[in-house]
Amino acid sequence: MSYKNSLTYYVTLLTLFIIPLFYFKTYIGPLPLSAEIILIPLLVLAFLWDWRKGSIEFNDISIKWFVIAFSAFILISLLSFAKAVFFVPAVMETGRYISYVVLFLIILKVKFTKEQYLNFAKVFGAAAIFIGLFGALQYVFNFSLNKAGLYALQEAKGRIDSTLVNPNYYSSFLNFIIPTLVLLAVVYFKDKKTQLLFFAIYGIYIVNLILTYTRAAWVTMVCAFLMTIVIMPKRFLKGIFKPHILIAFLILGVFVYFMPDVQSRTNSAVYAIEKLVFKDQAREHVAGPDDEGQDTEEVEEEPSVEDETTNKAVVSRITLWKTGWVMFKDNPILGVGMGNYYDRYKEFTIKYPELDIGHDTYSVHNSYIKVAAETGTLGILAYLLVYVIYFVNIAILYFKQPNTLGKVLAAGLFVGSTTYMVQNMSNNLMFIPQLNIIFWLVGGLVLTFLHRNYKQFQ
Repeated sequence: MSYKNSLTYYVTLLTLFIIPLFYFKTYIGPLPLSAEIILIPLLVLAFLWDWRKGSIEFNDISIKWFVIAFSAFILISLLSFAKAVFFVPAVMETGRYISYVVLFLIILKVKFTKEQYLNFAKVFGAAAIFIGLFGALQYVFNFSLNKAGLYALQEAKGRIDSTLVNPNYYSSFLNFIIPTLVLLAVVYFKDKKTQLLFFAIYGIYIVNLILTYTRAAWVTMVCAFLMTIVIMPKRFLKGIFKPHILIAFLILGVFVYFMPDVQSRTNSAVYAIEKLVFKDQAREHVAGPDDEGQDTEEVEEEPSVEDETTNKAVVSRITLWKTGWVMFKDNPILGVGMGNYYDRYKEFTIKYPELDIGHDTYSVHNSYIKVAAETGTLGILAYLLVYVIYFVNIAILYFKQPNTLGKVLAAGLFVGSTTYMVQNMSNNLMFIPQLNIIFWLVGGLVLTFLHRNYKQFQ
């Protein structure tokens, strides 16, 4: 039976290309219309058609635990409707989540050929390269730059977001794919020209990530690089100490160091981390040899303007997290209702005036707190279970891979997905349709490829 030219395959290709590149959202009357609202139902219809016609086959990858975890969270989300004051956002949020689940499960179960996986990689790679080049040109020619969050920047013209609408979203997309790129360049490819080509693409993405000026993303990128080395230490270190790779890293490092506001923004990121982690500890003055005979009382330095603005940002972010936490504490079982955080924000800032930062509505800037606030203890536990199962599957498949390509893709997906989880601690990225479709679609395709790669060599 041939499933080479199934409609499911073509719609998957289309989704891989369109979703990263073209974001649009409009309304037909009260009904929203966007790329995902068209493409996901189209994929479902293609899948049902191919299934009925017998033009697709299914692989034997187990989806039982995914189905259990997804179903548990959807059920709890529906139960939380009993606490919802606003039903339209509750229905829309639940509907979006179900669409991601259906997309992911279809991709997990449909059996694709090696050639089809290669075409998936080419199409997504082409889209990703275009996004990176577009982002660089956006900064060079100063068009459509995002001006939000420039309070601590002295030299930057603005923040790039390329085709991902928001610099924070774009930085998450970049961190999701960068680990795989660096592993392909350093570990997988052996030809010097191919290595340098992939390193050049990696370099473009690093520059793009810097130009988003998202401090959390910078810190996450560095941690992801270290995590990549830890996962594949021998192969990575063996590859990185080749002269042409070392020179490439050196050139990239020097270039990044002298980019606008990199040094000051890095200091700001370190200061923000200190304020978050050591917020209750004062910096102590330690007496040294040159302090003999001097007053050893702590001398308070005047904070710089940048430190002051960073401190304000940290305080605001913590206050937003506290608001979500208070919602959760007041509604610990089922939350305030799926999708209701935003609309009920003002209610809680009135009830708890210390949480008011001067806005009638505001995002919580933390996906996990948002889920807990909206669906309670049961909801957040079921929600996190999905990701636990996801990472366990990647880890299991990593150790089963019979070749370098499989291990590189598994390690890249694991680290890239980890960056996504980490950045959701400071943003609501799990509730951005464009990012979520990329995450579940690419994640599903890589998981099924890893399963096929393992089975092929049994």
